[in-house]
Amino acid sequence: MSEVSRPTRRWPRLLILIASSLALHAALVDWGRRQIVVPAQTQDQAITVELRPVPPPEQPVALPVQPKAATPATARPRAAPQPRRSPEPSVEPPDEPIRETVERITTPVPEAPQAVAAPAAAEAAGPASPGNGQGSGTASTATGSGDAPGDATGKQYQTSAPPSVLLEYDVTGTKDQQPAYGRGSIAWTNEGQRYKVEGKAKALFFTLLNFTSVGELDAWGVSPELYTEQKGFKSATNTHFNRERNVVSFSASTTSYPRRGGEQDRASLIWQLAAIGRGDPGQLQPGAVIDLFVAGVRDGEIWRVQVLGQESLTLPIGTVQTWHVVRQPKPGSYDDRVDIWLAPQHEWYPVRVRYTDLRPNGDYTQLDLSGLKPAAQ
Repeated sequence: MSEVSRPTRRWPRLLILIASSLALHAALVDWGRRQIVVPAQTQDQAITVELRPVPPPEQPVALPVQPKAATPATARPRAAPQPRRSPEPSVEPPDEPIRETVERITTPVPEAPQAVAAPAAAEAAGPASPGNGQGSGTASTATGSGDAPGDATGKQYQTSAPPSVLLEYDVTGTKDQQPAYGRGSIAWTNEGQRYKVEGKAKALFFTLLNFTSVGELDAWGVSPELYTEQKGFKSATNTHFNRERNVVSFSASTTSYPRRGGEQDRASLIWQLAAIGRGDPGQLQPGAVIDLFVAGVRDGEIWRVQVLGQESLTLPIGTVQTWHVVRQPKPGSYDDRVDIWLAPQHEWYPVRVRYTDLRPNGDYTQLDLSGLKPAAQ
């Protein structure tokens, strides 16, 4: 009986523990509900506070953007490329004064019409005959103008072209203000009625000057047809003396001039002066001037060649008596000064030639004769 009564005594205790546990769980559930409800209310309030300030900045931010975008548009005219187009018309202004100088020579030559009175005599002389010192019938044919042919001609000189020769030179000078040394040559070929000039001047591995001139030997003396020049690393240019259209034109520009007779290029000029000295030494006297129209690579103008006088030069080939002539460009011109020394004892060949760039920090090139090799015609 005692063993059966023991389990019955435990049941009240178990019921008390179960009731206490249920009460405790109910209290915990009630506490948890209170904790969850309170944060939910605070979140609703926090979201409401954060959303209200967002719309106002949209208006002030959008307003200043428009004036900032407008400023680059106003700045566009400042960067207009109009100044870069200025080189296009710059070719024309230099042509105007040159054309004026060419036209001026047509009026102050009243003597020329007197020589036109005997065109048949000049034609009978033939292209290989030298001029007689004045304009001739050949000059009137070269003008291409029938109203006043005499006024449009240049002056003819007594000429005798020198025989063919190969001239070798020692070259000195400067390149970009640095001393330069080299070798050069000028090959002159006289074929009776035609001529050819080929010149080169090199220093180390670069070319200072390279030129070629071809044409006729006629009553005017040396009459070029085509001149090609290359200086330094620049591209080669051509100057045309068109006999069919009587026009002097250039590959490096749109400038053109009427061909009237007696025109020269920069290479033929030297040999025209030599032909004048051989034709009549009295034409080269101290103080004398020789006016010739000389075409360069882009345009042309009247070159006044002045005879400075006789000079004795000590050259690689020895001491030589020479006539020194010079072409001085006009003030403000960027063209080269050209000094030429002609030796009467050597067929009036150019034994020294100097090209001087008169611009600030300009270079010069000088050729001194070091060898002379006569060639067959």
